[in-house]
Amino acid sequence: MAFPVYNRGLVYHKVSEDYEWGVTTTTPKQFRAQMLELQRLGFSFSNIKDHDFSQNQILVTFDDGYTCINEYAAPILDEVGGVATVFAITDYVGKKNSWDYFPESKQVSHMNWAELRSLHEKGWEIGSHGKTHRRLIAMDSKKIKDELVNSKKHLEDQIGSEVTTFCPPFNAWNSDLLDQIEQAGYTQIAISYPLNGLPNWAGRFVPRLGVYLHDSKPLFLAKIFANPLAPLEVLQQQLINIAGDGKILESWLKPVASSY
Repeated sequence: MAFPVYNRGLVYHKVSEDYEWGVTTTTPKQFRAQMLELQRLGFSFSNIKDHDFSQNQILVTFDDGYTCINEYAAPILDEVGGVATVFAITDYVGKKNSWDYFPESKQVSHMNWAELRSLHEKGWEIGSHGKTHRRLIAMDSKKIKDELVNSKKHLEDQIGSEVTTFCPPFNAWNSDLLDQIEQAGYTQIAISYPLNGLPNWAGRFVPRLGVYLHDSKPLFLAKIFANPLAPLEVLQQQLINIAGDGKILESWLKPVASSY
C-alpha cells in the first residue's frame, strides 16, 4: 500500500560521529542512508528559498549551522545532487556554544563565515536563526527586533545575498512574533509540527519534522509518509519542542541507528 506524502520538510541539527548527551545528532551513516533511501523513492533535495514541490522535492534543513554539517552532511548531499538550508546564529558564527552537552565537556563549533559562504556558492540557502539562540517570545519587542533585523543584515553583508527565511529558536513562536518576523522582511518561516494555531499566512510557513539519533528507518519514513507511525512522529516532535533542545528526553530515547 502506498501512503501519501504529508510532510516535505526535515530538520537536522548535527551530523557527526561524536556522541552527545542528547538526541539531536545523526550519524553520517544514518544521514547517508536516509538521503539515499529518499532518492531511491524518487525525491530530490532543495533548499527552502528555491523549492518547487511539483518536482517532488524534500526540503533538507539544518538548525544552528554546526561545523559538522559542512564536514559530513554537505559531501553526502553532493553525492545525491542535493542542496539544503542552514539556519545560522550570527553571534556564534565561527565560535563554540555553551548549550550542547558532550562527554568530557567537549564544546561544539559553529561554521565560520568562509564555510557558510562556500555552501551558499554551492546553491545552499543561508537563513537566520537569530543572533543569540534565545527564546524570542521571552524577550521584549525591542530585543526581538534586534535579533530579527540585525541577524538578517549581518548574514546579508557576509553572504552577499538576500536572506528571506527565518527559523525561531526552539520552535517557540506566537502570533506577535510571527508579525514581527514578517515586518523584519522575511518571507518564509521554518517551524516544526504540530501546526495548531497557525494564522492564515498561506505559503509562508515551512513545516518540518526533526530527525534524531534514535530514528530507525520506519520512523524516518513516517516523517514523510502518512503511514500508521506518522501521528507518533508528530507527537514526538511536540515532546522534543517542550523539552527545549531534547536533552530531557535523553533517558527515554535510545539510539537504534543499527536498523539501517
